[in-house]
Amino acid sequence: MSNSSSSLSPSSPPSRDHHVSEGDVCIVNFGEGRQYFLTACRSGKDNQVKLGQKGKVYTTGLIGLPYGAVIEVKNSRMVRTEDDLITPPLNLEDADADGDTPSVKLDNRNLVDDNKSQITTQDDIMKLREEGKTGQDIVTELVNNSKSFKGKTEFAKAKYIKRKLKKYLPRARIVRCTSSTVCDVYFKKDAMRYMSLRPDSLAQIISYANVYAGAQVLTFDTISVVTASLVERMGGYGRILSVHSSQDPPHKEVLSKFNFDYKTLDVLKFVSAFEIFDPKSKEDKDKDACDDEKQKLKAQGWPVPLMEHTIDHLEKDFESDQAKHDFLFKRASRFIRKLCRPSRDETLEYLNKKSDSLIISTKFDPLPILLALLPFLAPSCPFVVFSEHIEPLAECFEKLKSDRLAIQLQLTETWNREIKVMQNITHPQMTMSATGGYILTGCKVSDQCVEVEKKGKLVGKGFGAMRARGRGNKRKLEDVAARGDADREDDDAGGSS
Repeated sequence: MSNSSSSLSPSSPPSRDHHVSEGDVCIVNFGEGRQYFLTACRSGKDNQVKLGQKGKVYTTGLIGLPYGAVIEVKNSRMVRTEDDLITPPLNLEDADADGDTPSVKLDNRNLVDDNKSQITTQDDIMKLREEGKTGQDIVTELVNNSKSFKGKTEFAKAKYIKRKLKKYLPRARIVRCTSSTVCDVYFKKDAMRYMSLRPDSLAQIISYANVYAGAQVLTFDTISVVTASLVERMGGYGRILSVHSSQDPPHKEVLSKFNFDYKTLDVLKFVSAFEIFDPKSKEDKDKDACDDEKQKLKAQGWPVPLMEHTIDHLEKDFESDQAKHDFLFKRASRFIRKLCRPSRDETLEYLNKKSDSLIISTKFDPLPILLALLPFLAPSCPFVVFSEHIEPLAECFEKLKSDRLAIQLQLTETWNREIKVMQNITHPQMTMSATGGYILTGCKVSDQCVEVEKKGKLVGKGFGAMRARGRGNKRKLEDVAARGDADREDDDAGGSS
């Protein structure tokens, strides 16, 4: 017990896993519902950011704070609070001990909304800020100079103070960037851009696809959130083949939010869609291009020598040493990506090994993409197709079922409602999202089973034709026999006469 208590003592250094380190990206959730991505740094362009009406704020104060802590914005600085409450205490003198509204004979019948109840002007508030007054002092000044505050009910007083505290004393909670939190931020920011992908829909996609560490996952993702979640789920083990149709590898913006290290990101391999959908990539003439690419990669080593135009650019005067460092860092990063980029032969080798899961989340028509990627999925392995609309998935469902390419097909719509729980109050949120997208799931049938089934249909048709011909010949023989019997009866009748 002594060892565990000492490890949790306040004197121990903060752990990187549970505290914000320099250069990390974190989410800041303000009380009014706004969410921001902030990079904790001591200098540079990301050190000072603008948070809407709150003005410019320095992110240096985030370094060293634990995730889940509550901060206040004071004089363009982020300072941790002592109570760790996202909503500051109201401190009403007339409030009961249990928090209920006291039985005071007050109502709002005498309130007149003429915009003359507040004596403090905007210029006075600006002067208080210039003097270095805190948000609590400004709210106290507004309450004392309000003519109608004393005549309000306790509920109206609480609402008034809450509204002023959110405006002049904004508080926010530091949240770690995970697949759930990042997806929630993007969904609330612009749901249409990210195909109405909610965190509950994302969890179902990863669960239905049976993604685990050490597996090989084939994905075609155009919203980047799914791919970043797969990298987080794999934990640096396995392989993710991300098929993209752009010139450069995508997902850079979203991946930068997760603070992944090199080992975790190494599982992500990019595959150009032209290598799969273009039939020319499978011809023999592309072998020469692959050999040239291999020779170029072998010729390059580390450290990479500087090019002539790079040397000429370095001889120029930079604004600062930091600008020169950033320039060299970008050049080095580009060569690292080029050296670590898999060749076409390696990419085709990955694809031919058959993947354990297939995930498609795209704004394009998913049917041709699904039919093109399905041969690279191993038999009896799951696949998931996500779309914002149900019509494209219905076409995929009908095609897979009619051609008998998959079993256990399910087309579902996710539904979610947030419940608001407060003291003596529990009710669903008044506003909620209309949809979280549609999900098509299934398991691939072996190619051999499909071929055997097709052959069985042909054989069945052949036996059916033979049986039909047999039944026809039997009828012909019966007709001939009947005619022969009739002729013999006629002959017997003539002889007797």
